[in-house]
Amino acid sequence: MNNNFKTFFRKNSSNGTNSNIPSTMQLMLHINKKIRSPITGFMLVSLGVLLAASSGSWDITNHLLNKPETFSSPPHAGLYTGVAIVLLGSIVTLRYFRSNSNNTKHKDDNYNPMPLAVKLVTIGAIMLVAAGPFDYAWHLAFGLDGLLSPSHAVLTIGMVLSSIGALLGMLSLSNTPDIYRGSGLDSTAASSSSIVDSKNNKRHTISNILVVIGIVPVWITISGLTHMLSLPFSDTEYFKFNPDPILAAIIATLAFPFIVSFILCSSFGLTKRFGILSITGTIFIVVNLTTALLPNKYLVPTIPFYILNFIPILAMDALLSSLSAKTKIVNYIAGAVLGVTFFTLYYPLITHTYNEVLSNPQSVWPSLTGSIYFGMIGKIYPLIIIPAMTTGILGSIISTKLTQLRSRTKI
Repeated sequence: MNNNFKTFFRKNSSNGTNSNIPSTMQLMLHINKKIRSPITGFMLVSLGVLLAASSGSWDITNHLLNKPETFSSPPHAGLYTGVAIVLLGSIVTLRYFRSNSNNTKHKDDNYNPMPLAVKLVTIGAIMLVAAGPFDYAWHLAFGLDGLLSPSHAVLTIGMVLSSIGALLGMLSLSNTPDIYRGSGLDSTAASSSSIVDSKNNKRHTISNILVVIGIVPVWITISGLTHMLSLPFSDTEYFKFNPDPILAAIIATLAFPFIVSFILCSSFGLTKRFGILSITGTIFIVVNLTTALLPNKYLVPTIPFYILNFIPILAMDALLSSLSAKTKIVNYIAGAVLGVTFFTLYYPLITHTYNEVLSNPQSVWPSLTGSIYFGMIGKIYPLIIIPAMTTGILGSIISTKLTQLRSRTKI
């Protein structure tokens, strides 16, 4: 890049004119096209979902703390901004699909099917936009709503679909030798980009970054959907949407270990590089730390305990990186270990789910959440460790199958 700009300002000694304007124009066109490429659109969708989902977690914490709810509160502002970014990313992605489909389809073609990734992103974005007025109308009709309300379900499912679509889209594009293939770049610019990447060993780095950017929002949104089905936050004056306590505990015990194992094993399986699994887990830890623990002053002393979650994540990252190719048992061990970490990874919200099935459930006030959680470990953890390990292993098996399939075929 620096050399190109130096070349631009170098004058031709014979006539004093700039003889490098055509090459510079090609460079600027290359940059402009790359910025507007479908990779950019998918990245915007993932980052927008990450912001919106994190803000939603923060909003739940504010409700538990009984903080005043306003339209422009920081969690709401983050949610709206995230939705706007998702909408922008979906427009960029849809625009490129339509442009490329018009340019590539033959005259005799009457129909050019939309890729699955673009479909999911588009449907998800529509649901996110529709969820706003739907939620407003719901509030006007029924006052305060619970966590599991129709409007919140539309919002959450929209985020899930958008995040999955963005991940699939980025994986599909990065599965080609040049991640910019199909983005509208001319062959010269694409070849130049490939040469630069090979010289600086950046291509794998870019792909690894895309995996992290894409997979973390999927993890957070699917976890949010599971929380909606298991947390006792949905009984209101008009509707009683709280799940049955035993059913809620079963859902949490089976779903969360599977999600943790599947996502983290997939982050490794898609890259085969040490560190990506750890980075993915660290981002999840940081998001939960900043949205669920730090806002509650009573939980701040438990932060060192929560940070310990990084130890098994790092250990399984090292194990998979060194031994996963040698035996399937290593994948099973990683799945089991990552699965049982769910009980600490989803602290403190998990406290509310399992408190409901205790023989003497307590009111989980913000000041009591920590003590109730640590008090239930001896009662709950022995009961959940076997099913958590089992579904964790299942998550690692399915992850391995899907990542192997992805390595052989283009999504």
